[in-house]
Amino acid sequence: MLLVFFGCFRLSNLVPISKKEFDPLKQLKRDDVRFEDDVVLVYYIWSKTNQNCNKVAWVPICAVADERFNIKLYFQRLFSVAEAPADAPLFSFSKNDFHSRYSLVRLLDTCVFEAGLSLSDFSWHSFRRGAAVFAFELGLADSVVQLLGDWSSPAFKHYLEFAFIRKVSVAREIANSFDEQAKQL
Repeated sequence: MLLVFFGCFRLSNLVPISKKEFDPLKQLKRDDVRFEDDVVLVYYIWSKTNQNCNKVAWVPICAVADERFNIKLYFQRLFSVAEAPADAPLFSFSKNDFHSRYSLVRLLDTCVFEAGLSLSDFSWHSFRRGAAVFAFELGLADSVVQLLGDWSSPAFKHYLEFAFIRKVSVAREIANSFDEQAKQL
């Protein structure tokens, strides 16, 4: 979940639809993750918007202080507890077994259900959308949000919603600017 949010990844980059369909060019492998100080570097070649593998990308994800959300810590734990070869799927939980789209969807559904939330309100795409909205709320330009999520079109803008407090801030800015302009008349 942290990788989908902080890296703004599509689930298709992380896991295959089924265990028989793992493609090391499309889904992440263990050796696609590197650690540099407090940064996790995730290397990927293929994506929905890069199906010809024309561009290669490193996605940097900075570790956060709060251990509950520290992706570096979780990757280090995963790699030490679930040993697997470097060319194994990233989310391997043994030398011969790994998560598929189906198993991750079931896992999320279980977590949502046990938290007492509605299953219809959450999907893996919720984390990707949430990352876009969060980045937008931080004041990042649309072009930066588009780059973060590897969107080839402005379709991601459908996800962006202004928080009410931001709307008030914009309205206040307009009113203040209007007042300044009116003083000059």
